[in-house]
Amino acid sequence: MNKATLFSVVTFLAIQPTAAKAQNTDSAQHHSSVARKGSTKPSFLSGEIGKDGKTIRADRDSRIWRVSNPETLNDIDARHVRVRAQVDAIHGQIHILSVSAIADERAGIKLDDAAFRR
Repeated sequence: MNKATLFSVVTFLAIQPTAAKAQNTDSAQHHSSVARKGSTKPSFLSGEIGKDGKTIRADRDSRIWRVSNPETLNDIDARHVRVRAQVDAIHGQIHILSVSAIADERAGIKLDDAAFRR
């Protein structure tokens, strides 16, 4: 290999990681701005309120969310609820807009179950 070709290959390999790092930085900034924009839209979440009344454990993924306005959960400690809230996934917290309790299912034998029909 001649010296010019070797020099150009070494230069290319030296510049490549710098260009990739700059591209990843731009991509990370874009993703964080998208995540912030997505947090303003209210979404629904069902789960169980913690005993302290300041957290909710989601049914879907068992993730624990910190409630930014726990006064909305007064007198609903340790119950199963469905909330409409603004989710901030970056900080792991939610701002509750409305709360509704979910009725517990009946326990025991269900006479209207398919096993009892004839």
